[in-house]
Amino acid sequence: MTEMTRDELLKAVKEAAKGESSLTSSEFVLRSGVRKHVIYKLFPDGGWKEVLRLAGLKDEGSRIPMSDDEMIWEFHRVVRSLGRIPTWNQLGSRSKIPSDTIRKRFGGTSGTLKYYRDWLIEVHPDSPLIKEIDDFLSNQTTTKKKQSTDSIMKWPKTNGTEYGEPINFRGLRHAPINELGVVYLFGVIAEEMGFLVEALHPSYPDCEAKRKIKGSGKRWQSVFIEFEYRSSNFIEHGHDAKQCDMIVCWENDWPECPLEVLELRKVIQELV
Repeated sequence: MTEMTRDELLKAVKEAAKGESSLTSSEFVLRSGVRKHVIYKLFPDGGWKEVLRLAGLKDEGSRIPMSDDEMIWEFHRVVRSLGRIPTWNQLGSRSKIPSDTIRKRFGGTSGTLKYYRDWLIEVHPDSPLIKEIDDFLSNQTTTKKKQSTDSIMKWPKTNGTEYGEPINFRGLRHAPINELGVVYLFGVIAEEMGFLVEALHPSYPDCEAKRKIKGSGKRWQSVFIEFEYRSSNFIEHGHDAKQCDMIVCWENDWPECPLEVLELRKVIQELV
């Protein structure tokens, strides 16, 4: 079967619009029978928005829920611009769709990559990213299997040095087991998380920093941070919540905490 050309697709879009001023990609697929991957194969740079523009139709996507394919195409556009799979923060700074929206739509990192892999197989079957994603998902599965065996065998504690669980995250081989480990890990990802560290103090609170404010252009806001291994350690140490803005910890075990909590254990799962 002869592949559809760009002009043929635009003609099909105009016919599917039936004289209406706008058309969603889902409506187009239902009315024309053309599969969605054809749109993004013929218009890899502008996607459905470019198709609407060239067909002389209005883009009313802001009032209509975006489809999974339209959302994953935007993810793919950022991948193409970077030449690699982006972190969530990189995606958020480059995508026209909030990264949290994409993450929630597909179910976090694994869910997004699984959907993106299937999308690539259909639209770009020769993409080297398919193997890269397969390797990543395979490593995640292997890690989970290793973690599930933790309860099978445990050895008596000796005088040897103790380590946290293996995480192999950017030079840190093991998870933190104390506050110093939390401080180090925060330093590794601070810039990527939108923080600029101004000073570290031996007294409370531990850190004075600035963080970039959403939707405010290039503005930053000061924030006072206390590092703890567990968020509940904040209570044990007798700190005054009024003198601090945020707790950065490895494990958040204080659901009713009155301060904002950044739980690094969850953060690095999204930055892998």
